[in-house]
Amino acid sequence: MKKQVCKVLMTFLCVTLFACSHQSIKTDENVSGNGKSDSKLSQEIEKIYQNASKRLDVLVAESKKAGGPGIQYLSTDLFLKANDSSIRGDARTAAFLLRYVMELNPEDAYIQKKYAIEMIRLGELADAKVVLEKLFSRTKQEDENVGLILGGVYTTMEKEPQAQQTYRKLMTLFPKSEEACVFLAKSLATDKKFEEANNLLDSCQKKSKGKAIFAYYRGKIALVQEKREAAVKNFQMAIQIDKTYYQAVMGLGLLREEKEDYKGAAALYEKFVKENPENYTVLSRLVQVMFAGEMFDKVLPYAEKLAGIDPSDLNLKIRLGILYTDAKRYSDAKELFKQVLESVPENDKIIYYLGALYQQTGEFEDAVTYYSKVPNSSSLFLDSNLQIATILQVRAQEDHLNNSEEGLHVLLDFVKKQSAAYPEMKTELYVNVAGHYDGMGQTEEAIKWLEPVVTGEKFGDQQRYFLASLYEKVADYDKSQKIVEEILKRDPENAHALNFVGYSLLDRGVDLDKALDYIVHAVKLRPDDGYILDSLGWYYFKIGDFKKALVHIEKAWKMQKDDVVITKHLAQVYLKMQKLKEAKKYFVEALKNCKVESERSEVMEAMEEMEDNRLPASVLSK
Repeated sequence: MKKQVCKVLMTFLCVTLFACSHQSIKTDENVSGNGKSDSKLSQEIEKIYQNASKRLDVLVAESKKAGGPGIQYLSTDLFLKANDSSIRGDARTAAFLLRYVMELNPEDAYIQKKYAIEMIRLGELADAKVVLEKLFSRTKQEDENVGLILGGVYTTMEKEPQAQQTYRKLMTLFPKSEEACVFLAKSLATDKKFEEANNLLDSCQKKSKGKAIFAYYRGKIALVQEKREAAVKNFQMAIQIDKTYYQAVMGLGLLREEKEDYKGAAALYEKFVKENPENYTVLSRLVQVMFAGEMFDKVLPYAEKLAGIDPSDLNLKIRLGILYTDAKRYSDAKELFKQVLESVPENDKIIYYLGALYQQTGEFEDAVTYYSKVPNSSSLFLDSNLQIATILQVRAQEDHLNNSEEGLHVLLDFVKKQSAAYPEMKTELYVNVAGHYDGMGQTEEAIKWLEPVVTGEKFGDQQRYFLASLYEKVADYDKSQKIVEEILKRDPENAHALNFVGYSLLDRGVDLDKALDYIVHAVKLRPDDGYILDSLGWYYFKIGDFKKALVHIEKAWKMQKDDVVITKHLAQVYLKMQKLKEAKKYFVEALKNCKVESERSEVMEAMEEMEDNRLPASVLSK
């Protein structure tokens, strides 16, 4: 704003009006570069106004002395520049110039009214009041617009008696004035004269049939009195009078929203929007309510409509992009986020969203490109690097299957480089590499990547379980048990740790009674955990009670249908029960869920028992 004032004054006053030599005034950028304070800039601006005022005083005096065309030329020039300043939102310059235009045209009511409006914008209500009072008096109180503005100034200044007197005068002169009636009623309500306010609105409604505004304001007054039922009744009456009166619809809807009845509010707004599809206010509220009420399945077409009406609403576009993603309209989502990015090219969240979208659609090179653009100052920087590592891990797995190590080298180079530059992400990146080696069945290599970061702050219990499971795979049970015992020492009621110890004993066939104790304890703590139920079922499998094993593992599978181990266990139970048809079904299902080579190898190994124990075809049908 300060920069704008400088430019307006320098260009319009110094150059155009006075034909003076160009003065050197620092812009905001220069001021900040030179270390000048805002107060110093303000002083410079004040000097500009003072100098301009001195010159205009001289010019106005000379024009008035010359009269005729001189006055007309200068006042027209000043008015045009004042009007331009007003359009630009520079009320101070507009008011400054209009003061001189008024001096040149003391009888021009339009100029005086415009000057008062600019003073109101500046918050100079007292000065605006003086001008409007004189103007209202000079026009014999017959200028309705001036009276309404003056009444508004009185109300803002908390001069309700003067406001009410002004509105009453207007209603005498303009009996059908909706504005004067409503403003007077509002003023009376402010003074808690509710009955008088309602009687006034009733009277005005009889004079102006077909107008919904009076019933609406009766509803507003009822809300002030905390009479919700009366408010609802009046809002409904307003809608009966005029179905297009959206303010009453908003009033009813907001009452429902206050009760968190989002479905009811949405139904109300939706009905109105279907009949008035271009009403931005209600449409906007409908979209907000549907988001608040998580009505994502219904909001999409309305959000699209709203974004079409107001393409500058970036927040709406972001929400719409997320809706497109949920609806699997990935191309639309990408296009929308790219549009948003053009307006805010440094927005880290949009950059990240685009990376995630391309990752979701399997366009990994583009995903890496966007993730790489997330700045290191962003809270999303760490996760964007982890996503890049995940993408590179997938590529490394694919290359490994094709007998190539190129993808692995790219992954390792990335992890080493980023870990050196940003030590805070070392743990997560090393865990990622360990996951790759584990998936390839290279357990020892996975352990080598985990052990250096085991003492890191971000090495949580989830990572500890991972390392413990790797030690289990290489039969280093002492290290495995030590990790889990440390967790139990901190948290004796940790169901997952109890389950880990119990399952480990089961898997080794060591002290099955003790294993059962651990698992039963875990089940009591987490009875709806599919992984723990699977362990209980596996205990019964180990002791040969296949019926009980089936009950628990089947229940676990229903909770975790995509888990490879649980599905494999279910197949093995059916195999022991000589139900080969069901066993084959779940072995195939387990293979479908395999994500890494090591999982597939374990399932194939379990299936070998089925191949070795084939039964006659008659049994397969059981």
